[in-house]
Amino acid sequence: MRKAARLTAAMAVVLLGAPAQATNGMRMIGFGPVQTSMGGVGVGATLDACSMLSNPAGIADMGMRFDVGASWFKPIVEYKARETTLSPPLPPQFTGAVVAQPDKTIDSDRGGSPIPALAFVMPFGSGFTGGLGMFAVAGMGVDYPQNLYGGRTYTSYLQARLTPSVAYRINEMFSAGLTFNAMLAQMKFDVAQGFGQQPHDTATSLGYGATLGLQFKPVKGIALGVAYETKSVFQEFEFDIKAHGGVNPVDFSPVNFPGGKDKLKFNQPSSFSFGVAAQAAEWVLLAVDVQWIRWSETNGKNQPAYTNDTALTGALTWDLDWKDQWVVKLGTQIDATPALKVRLGWNYGKMPLDKDRAFENIAFPAAAEHHLTAGVGYAVNEKLAVNLGGMYAPQAKISGANAGFPAQGGQAIASYESKMSQWQADLGVAYRF
Repeated sequence: MRKAARLTAAMAVVLLGAPAQATNGMRMIGFGPVQTSMGGVGVGATLDACSMLSNPAGIADMGMRFDVGASWFKPIVEYKARETTLSPPLPPQFTGAVVAQPDKTIDSDRGGSPIPALAFVMPFGSGFTGGLGMFAVAGMGVDYPQNLYGGRTYTSYLQARLTPSVAYRINEMFSAGLTFNAMLAQMKFDVAQGFGQQPHDTATSLGYGATLGLQFKPVKGIALGVAYETKSVFQEFEFDIKAHGGVNPVDFSPVNFPGGKDKLKFNQPSSFSFGVAAQAAEWVLLAVDVQWIRWSETNGKNQPAYTNDTALTGALTWDLDWKDQWVVKLGTQIDATPALKVRLGWNYGKMPLDKDRAFENIAFPAAAEHHLTAGVGYAVNEKLAVNLGGMYAPQAKISGANAGFPAQGGQAIASYESKMSQWQADLGVAYRF
């Protein structure tokens, strides 16, 4: 029990630094400053110990090393919306109940977030290498002032992982690896208070999953990799809801909710990745990864979902309706001098959002698509290296409407536009024993 408590506490510390927004949907494009500065590649190219999260097979050739990184991630998010003109019109006291300030640009007050990454690998002999890492992996959220549905719009989802790993060098060409993903997630949201939905204070959930990887080196200077990450299965998030009053969405008449416990099932999707790395010259490394993220599995139609009777608590149903996402990652590393490495990258994933889910795309604006990355690494000596990196995602937007009346599953939003851009700065240290 003490060990479990310590593990939970350690991962909670990581969660405190998890991102307020992720980049490919809810996921970071890469893990650690080296991966991030090269567009997130790490399946064919084994860049550092953080590869245990991307393709654990790669750590088989790594030797003993420790990588630690810290990033500062800042999303810039805004929206504007207009409510539906209902027929017959609502009573005067409900004018502006859906959108209090039509067509006004509203900015999120959520600031930047620190993102930690720690990884250690060590050969065991007989072809085996073990590793252990702790990472902030995914997150999203906004903090908008009161404007929609009679209240503020605050959302937060954060996920961290502890990743014990093992890799085995089968022969000169093949290696295989397995990472067990022990996960902890936290969730909080406060939306639509004017319609009777109460704030859902921070709930914590433990989860599990695994990542399997293979790496093949057919000739010197070429590496091929594949990795499969299972669905991440979490406990239900549980929120205590007190008795309270609200509004009937059919006729806007008062209604009382007795309260209870909201239980939300919110897992994370499986993914499959393929990567190629080529030493184009002695001083140039090129890498390409292609990743498929099955968002529809856990964030799709009518997901995430409550498992309790929401008629008792006044909770409003979810429907992210995300589509599956293909992500392309390109990266290069150039040895400018024996001690200095220059890195460049690009990452693209079409947003998985459904434009008709107006409120969800305001509350969870995972709209970023293009990501430009760069960085440098400097070898202080044969054992110690310092890595710097950065990422910029130009502004992306999504717009649409969901003008239907709430009683018929609509959101009474005649039009909306949600925009976001992102930037990130990275610092890391690598030590080879």
